[in-house]
Amino acid sequence: MAKTNFSGPITTGPIQVNTGTTVGVNVRDAAFVTNSMCFPFDFNSFAITTDANKLATTTANPSTTTTVTLVDSTQNVPGITAIGGFEFASAITVTCAGADGAVTATITGTDVLGNAQTEDLGLQSSGQSLSVKTWKTVTGITYDVATAGTTEWGVLVTAAISIPARSLFNANPLSQTSSTVGSSKNLANNIVIPAFSRITDIRLNNTVAYSNAFTFQVGANVAQALGATLNSHELDYFAGDDSTDVKALLSHHLPLLLTQSAAQQDSCMNVSDGDASGYEIDKAVILTVANAASAPAAGNSYLTMYWMQKINGTN
Repeated sequence: MAKTNFSGPITTGPIQVNTGTTVGVNVRDAAFVTNSMCFPFDFNSFAITTDANKLATTTANPSTTTTVTLVDSTQNVPGITAIGGFEFASAITVTCAGADGAVTATITGTDVLGNAQTEDLGLQSSGQSLSVKTWKTVTGITYDVATAGTTEWGVLVTAAISIPARSLFNANPLSQTSSTVGSSKNLANNIVIPAFSRITDIRLNNTVAYSNAFTFQVGANVAQALGATLNSHELDYFAGDDSTDVKALLSHHLPLLLTQSAAQQDSCMNVSDGDASGYEIDKAVILTVANAASAPAAGNSYLTMYWMQKINGTN
């Protein structure tokens, strides 16, 4: 079957200009190609186990530490592979045994797309702190002053976990694997939206209710000045938040059942809204969930996004 690629406006009538006032004579009439993509996932997509010293142990990081000794600076933080072959990213924890409330840790590593990112995280005195960002890898951690006690770094089952709405093969529903041969791989489950497009709807359909609390955010990569991708991942760029529970058997959609702020709406009206001018990029959609209790043992969903392609860049 032949393929046809569309981009930008399609004129539906004879009107070609956008000046004047007379409708039907000099007011532009154009329509746009509407696209939709669907990404399936279930509770297994977010299954991790709490491990307080997965990244760094207290034995290797005693008091007076300024540079954290990691277990393995190349490992994927959650240690698991997402459906379709892509790796997860997760929030990370630091646990302090001493009075280190005045200490700040600088974390370096990569986000779920493999882009470099950094975060400054304040430590707790004799307690645990949780990162804001989700991490695919952590390549280094330093403290601004020497610690008073031991510290350890790990992952938490109830913290945020991110996966890309993409797949290397159709694991669901075709049960394909990385070794599957044929042209059907990598067709059905990718959500990548062209720059300047306009999202008209986002729907999270839960076909099986989740067994535990389940918050949901729809994010994307965002280009910085000069096109830099450092710290480019916004967890909630398009929709959702880290507090609204969407575990119920339901079609959660904008703006009420799947929350959306005015800023998120602007990002949907033009997916390049947050990009540095002149460096607008396509959006790889990222899903981030968090659980208020233990990891869910049941739940099945598909995310569908609808958009008019490149409407803001070409009309």
